[in-house]
Amino acid sequence: MNTTKDKSKKRRIEIIDIAKAITIFCVILGHTTGNLDTPMFRRVLYSFHMPLFFALAGLSMKPVGLHGFKAWKDFLKKNILALVVPYFIWGLVYAPFSYDNMLMLFYGSWEALTDMGTLTSLWYLPCFFLSKIIVQVIITLAEYIKVKSVPFWCGIASIPLFIAGFLIPHPESGYPWCADIALTGAGFILLGIAFRRAYIIVAQQKTIWLTVSLIGSVLLFYVGTVFRGDALDLSLMCKASYGSLIWFAYNSVFGSLTVLTLSMLLSRLSRESARPFSIDAVTYTGQQTMGIYLLHKPFLQQVILPVLTALIGSACPFLAVAFIGSCVALLFSIVCCFVIEKFIPQLLGQFQRNEWA
Repeated sequence: MNTTKDKSKKRRIEIIDIAKAITIFCVILGHTTGNLDTPMFRRVLYSFHMPLFFALAGLSMKPVGLHGFKAWKDFLKKNILALVVPYFIWGLVYAPFSYDNMLMLFYGSWEALTDMGTLTSLWYLPCFFLSKIIVQVIITLAEYIKVKSVPFWCGIASIPLFIAGFLIPHPESGYPWCADIALTGAGFILLGIAFRRAYIIVAQQKTIWLTVSLIGSVLLFYVGTVFRGDALDLSLMCKASYGSLIWFAYNSVFGSLTVLTLSMLLSRLSRESARPFSIDAVTYTGQQTMGIYLLHKPFLQQVILPVLTALIGSACPFLAVAFIGSCVALLFSIVCCFVIEKFIPQLLGQFQRNEWA
């Protein structure tokens, strides 16, 4: 009986790691263009990949409240070491030290990081930190008032967070630590918690039903993105620019479902297909998303893409060049993660055992 439970738990973690691996590749592919460029593939990727990152955190999370000073101290310490410390380290790795830069780094909005000249992708770390605190407060409150179903409560609580996150005016310089975006991010985390049980149940379905679910998700996502053509806005969650909120919500859902059903199907096929195959490399990639997120962008944009463009740019469409470059950047980042994890794991927030989601 215990063996069955262990296998079930391992399977669920594996599926989440596969989804993380797919999502981080989408992030890399989206970074092959400039911030103002809007090719169709980038608009498609940006319509869902950051909401999915937040939702995956919820799918990975067991909703347990924190009661007492020590519990909150341990929670904050763990997340400061995992998210805030790497944020400041890498913020200064990618930009020279100055008092003005330190002020902008402490401010922590995407706009401030842009003005600082550091890695703008770092906005996610303080934003995610605030989102996790908001989620933990809501879960603790749910236990305090003794709600019957914490996941259901999380689903309901996500609604006012989305409303606030979407409707609060976003200033030109952004809010400190992307506070308004953190509300939206917390909403997606709560949705992940709310649908965690359903996700586990669907993951146990037969291959044929997972295949049908994947096809349905892809078709519905296609309707909300590629089929809309030029009407599809570029959603930049980093600066609270969502375009049409209805379509943003729609594409966030069906883009996420596409990745989640694909991860479930890959996990199932790797074990039960006529020719089983290993997906250890994919799950390892999913476990290294923190490091990959921090490392890939400069190498991709300043080294890989210029070389590939010079070599094959005239013979291939840009999407092909971008895909090849993303694969190379992914492999480079994984190798770097392996080395850093072995010698200086603190650079990746690994002061203690923690999960990156």
